[in-house]
Amino acid sequence: MRAATPAPKSYHHGNLRATLIQTGLALIAEKGVRALTLREIGTRAGVSRSAAYRHFTDKAQLLAAIRAVGFEKFAAALEQGRDSAGPAFPARLNAMGVAYVRFAREHAPYFEVMFNSNPDPASTIAPDPCEAEIRAFQILENLIIEGQATGHFRPSDARLMACAAWSLVHGIGALKLDRLPFAQGLPQDDFVTACSNLLITGLAAPTKK
Repeated sequence: MRAATPAPKSYHHGNLRATLIQTGLALIAEKGVRALTLREIGTRAGVSRSAAYRHFTDKAQLLAAIRAVGFEKFAAALEQGRDSAGPAFPARLNAMGVAYVRFAREHAPYFEVMFNSNPDPASTIAPDPCEAEIRAFQILENLIIEGQATGHFRPSDARLMACAAWSLVHGIGALKLDRLPFAQGLPQDDFVTACSNLLITGLAAPTKK
């Protein structure tokens, strides 16, 4: 008796979209973002090419979806770090920096798509900021504005100060300190906090005499 042919995989409309995104992330982790193709993602997910294209018409759409999900998770991580640090503004800023770098380390495929200015070589147009990306930056900017209002941070351009803080921790996340000879054995969270404290020294309000 001939064995029955396995039935094709069946997904609920929303589940297939999530599956394609997760499959894409796995492929990015394995081969990098530039190796991403809808054809291979569909094959790995066990669905037809047409099924994949019903959710994403091209690679750019898939990357945009990955960016949006990544920034939602990223913003939530920043908020969790901020809220876990108590009321002191320097501690909250430090905790957000640690959360930023941990996200880069623990969610490298998301990080690669989120901060790649042009992840799709077939396109010459950089992706526009998504809503979650804007919100993630506002979480940091708002913390600095609140710190200025309470006298913890100097009265200056809050957006510029937020950009400086963002750039510092992003650089640490991108460097991957564990691969650098001069940083071997250095706990990354401690390094982030130390660098953040150096930056806070520049942000702090002048001491009243």
